Amino acid sequence: MSEYCDPGLSPVQMAQPLPERKFRIRTVLIPVLFLGLHYLVINIAALLYMLAYIAITAAGGSSEILQSLQDPAYLESIMIEQYPQITVIYSAALIPVYLIYLILSGKRDQRSLLHEPVRLTAILPALAMMIGALGVTNIWFNVLYGLQDSIPFIENQMQDYMETAGAFSAESGYFWLILGVSIMAPVGEELVFRGIIQGELRKALPEWAAIIIQAVVFALFHMQFIQITYVLLPGLLLGLAYAWSRSIWVPIAMHVLFNFLGSALPAMIGTDETLGNILFFSEIAFILVGILAGLYFWMKNRNQNRQNLPGEV
Repeated sequence: MSEYCDPGLSPVQMAQPLPERKFRIRTVLIPVLFLGLHYLVINIAALLYMLAYIAITAAGGSSEILQSLQDPAYLESIMIEQYPQITVIYSAALIPVYLIYLILSGKRDQRSLLHEPVRLTAILPALAMMIGALGVTNIWFNVLYGLQDSIPFIENQMQDYMETAGAFSAESGYFWLILGVSIMAPVGEELVFRGIIQGELRKALPEWAAIIIQAVVFALFHMQFIQITYVLLPGLLLGLAYAWSRSIWVPIAMHVLFNFLGSALPAMIGTDETLGNILFFSEIAFILVGILAGLYFWMKNRNQNRQNLPGEV
């Protein structure tokens, strides 16, 4: 079989012939296994944390603990209120596993993990794209708010989302909110969705197909209709930035920024309507900047690929 050169790799890497793209069982198996692991560890961490929380806070002994465990509403309230701490726990467990797998896999196949040094010409447009995506998200939420009065399904989904969004409050403290939601969760998710899943898909499929599939999987994994609708665009941008920058650090930085501006900062602003409006409209105004930054990023990547493509022998 012939070999090919992947334009998503650096000039040094492209000098080394790579195996031909080929769909294998592992193309599906590896992403499914790691998605299952991600979901399992999240639930185990949540369960253990809730058990410990109830045991510590229960004043009435074992009888009160048992009663609390039988109250779904109480358990859900703990899950929401303590979500940042739970996020820190499961991310701390998963991140080392993902890193070890990616490092070992990268030794066998250099396409498994792209980790070139981060350049300003990549990170700045990538961050601008992500702020623009937040602006699009703001507009989309306004559309959904307008539709919920006439479409019961959207109304129910919005209510469900708002209850879930209670997890992004400052009640647990700014430290846990920023560490869990804005830093550790993005790192873990980028390693599994862009690093592992997109990394496996790009060995078997064209880059554009790998980017689309991982973005859809990323959105569906959130398992809440409203979240699915607005997470798809960031998922696509994260996948594009990973492929264009050839560095996992770029989508990690983008994801950290998105979660901070979209979740942590609004929680810190709280009920201050003036600051909330400034943040809201600033992100919307950044849509055009994000589009221009994306075009620059794309053209820079295209020109780089043309320079890197080896001549025919």
